[in-house]
Amino acid sequence: MHNAAQQDAPTGPAEWVVVGLGSNLGDARQHLSAAVRGLCDLEGSLGLKTWGVSPLYRSHPWQHQGPDFLNAVVVLQGTGDEQAPYALLRALQILEASRGRERPYQYAPRTLDLDLILFGHRILNTPDLVLPHPRALQRAFVLQPLLDLLPRVDWPGLGTAWVHRLRALEDPPLERLADPPWA
Repeated sequence: MHNAAQQDAPTGPAEWVVVGLGSNLGDARQHLSAAVRGLCDLEGSLGLKTWGVSPLYRSHPWQHQGPDFLNAVVVLQGTGDEQAPYALLRALQILEASRGRERPYQYAPRTLDLDLILFGHRILNTPDLVLPHPRALQRAFVLQPLLDLLPRVDWPGLGTAWVHRLRALEDPPLERLADPPWA
C-alpha cells in the first residue's frame, strides 16, 4: 500500500476510487483505523485494492457545533461495472453502522462518516448516489488529504484544476496529526 506523496498511475483500465473518512465521536482515531481495515477487507468482494492512506488531519466541524473531526482519505484502485459504485456505497454504510453511526440530523456529530468522493471518471446523479461527491470541492478536509496522495488525479469535469479549489477555500487551517501508517 502506498502512503502520502506516492503518485503511481493505475495500470490498464483500473480507476482511482477515493473514500473520505471522518469521525468526531468516541475514540475517533480508532473508528478511522477500523474503517481503513474494513476497506482493506473489501478487496476480495468488490475487486478494489487499497492503494493508499493519507495523513491524518484534525478539522473543525462543518456546519455545526461539536468536537473537532479527525479526517483522512483512502484511495482504492480497481474496476467495476456500472453497479460497482453502488456496491461500494452499501459496503461503506455497513462499515459506518458497525461503528455505531447514527443520523439524527444533517451534519450531526458522528462516530464514523465514510463518503464516496470519486469513482474513476464516473459522473452519477441519482437519488442514491452523486459522483463526484457534490460538496467535496468545498471541503479542505477532503481536498488536502487527496492532494497528499494524488496531486495529479483528474477530477471529472475539472482535470487537475481541482487543486486551485483547495487554495481558494477559506476554511480554518487543518492540523496534520500523523503521517501514514497511522491506522
